[in-house]
Amino acid sequence: MRCISSDSSLSLAMSAMLRGRVISSDDLPITGRPTVEVEVSNITGADVPLTVSATVDTGFSGHLTLPTHIIQYLGLVSRGTQRAELADGTITELEVYPTFAWLDGHPRIVTTLESESTPLLGMALMWGSRLTVDARQGGEVLIEGMSDTDAG
Repeated sequence: MRCISSDSSLSLAMSAMLRGRVISSDDLPITGRPTVEVEVSNITGADVPLTVSATVDTGFSGHLTLPTHIIQYLGLVSRGTQRAELADGTITELEVYPTFAWLDGHPRIVTTLESESTPLLGMALMWGSRLTVDARQGGEVLIEGMSDTDAG
């Protein structure tokens, strides 16, 4: 998914580390999905962060997607809609929600798009970080900050 327009004021680079695993079904092991656990909460700070299992998607240019039931559970408030191009080329309007993503124990404001798919963690949230995936069943997924010399 490619975000066609974005609110750059909500764009923050991630300096934290997230760890996860590659998950695949037993019948189709080659279809593994790199997955990490990320804590999210309402920007009012009124709730306890919820841990969400998100698929790392380097083809998604935004921060994060969440399904409706998680958005409702967190009590997120829409900031309108944003046009997005899906992987199949379809252009659609998705609801936009400012959300806290808890990284290295601190909340960062990110733009969350409402989508009924599996939650996705995109390139905007990983920007300035290193992504390492051991591409095998149960393989390690690591997203870690880079120093200025690493970013190069």
